[in-house]
Amino acid sequence: MRKIYLLPTIFFGSLFYGQTFIDASEGLIIPRLTGNFLQTAELKGVYSNAKDAILVYVTAPPDPERRTGQVEGIDSKGFYYFDAASNRWVRIISRGSATAALSQLLCSSSTNIGILEATRPASGVSVIVPYNGGNGGVYPALSVPSMGITNLNATLYQGNLSVGGGFLVFNITGIPLTTGTAIFNINIAGKDCSFSLQVQPKTKFDDVVNVSINGQIRQIMSRNLGANPTQDPDVPSQAIMGDYFQWGKRNAVATPYTPDVAIAGWSTEGAADKAWNSGTETNPLKTVNDPCPSGFRLPTRNEWVQFNSASTSSTIGTWATTPTNGPTNFTAAIVFNNNGNTLTLPVSGYRNEASGSLQNRARFGYYWSSTESSTSAYALNFGISAVNATAYTRGDGFSIRCISE
Repeated sequence: MRKIYLLPTIFFGSLFYGQTFIDASEGLIIPRLTGNFLQTAELKGVYSNAKDAILVYVTAPPDPERRTGQVEGIDSKGFYYFDAASNRWVRIISRGSATAALSQLLCSSSTNIGILEATRPASGVSVIVPYNGGNGGVYPALSVPSMGITNLNATLYQGNLSVGGGFLVFNITGIPLTTGTAIFNINIAGKDCSFSLQVQPKTKFDDVVNVSINGQIRQIMSRNLGANPTQDPDVPSQAIMGDYFQWGKRNAVATPYTPDVAIAGWSTEGAADKAWNSGTETNPLKTVNDPCPSGFRLPTRNEWVQFNSASTSSTIGTWATTPTNGPTNFTAAIVFNNNGNTLTLPVSGYRNEASGSLQNRARFGYYWSSTESSTSAYALNFGISAVNATAYTRGDGFSIRCISE
């Protein structure tokens, strides 16, 4: 923990703030502020790199529900400095070096702040856990992963227990991938308990997702082309499966509601080269045959490859094990985490090039690119354990996910 010993440091830092009073007979009085005042100041952007190491005396900690962000570590009155590197107020005069001890953690009386929504990064979410019998000792920082609904962490910064009763504030971070209950098992000073948070369905659905490709921020549509825009694109269902397209052709050849058998009048004629990209792999140009909406186009093979390289992925739902045992299974999907955002691709299978019959739904996903490969064309292909860019017959009916031009 940083300690400040030099009077000139306090003197000049306090003069800069403009609330210092000097009386030779009484000493130096630095700014005296409440934790609530400092929390309001954070909302206004008052404290940043320019205020690094500024010193204040906190006369009262922030209210429990306001003890987040920069003021998360302010648990009682005392001297604090602003540490720009961690973007937090840090106590500089400890109440003691004793190891923390307490009588009881009261998770059953905890208070939840904020709302968790599936596939959205946790923001402004915290849990306040009361305790009693504190000895004023120092407790260490703690990070607790969630159970049940995973991919979340509850973070507690180092601090001092109050003498007697007090509370601990755990900030929740991460991206829950599905709805349900996230459980956190905590242990402080040899005492343990558990608290839980409900992950709710999203109430607002984004049409596009910002992703990183080749080091640049691009936008990918959050749904397959033809998917129902009123449904959550991150919750697999028949409605978000989207339509099937043969490579190079503008019109869909099937929907997720089309029966899984052969399609009458199915065309086996493949489209010509440059049907979806009249430019090059590095400088693609959208054509009139491209079915994506204005401002969007088919990704190139390289864009799919670079997107996958910049992402981590996980699978959700029940996956099929043979080409034909999943025609009514709409639960399987792969979830990419890229640039702090999630993008869900349903495992839609494909329509066979010879007859249009359905194959591999819930077993493999196929998403066209605009890139040719001899007489074939490339697509992003994935199963439960691998993601690749592979060449396929142009007459296959695959899914389409559009990218910004």
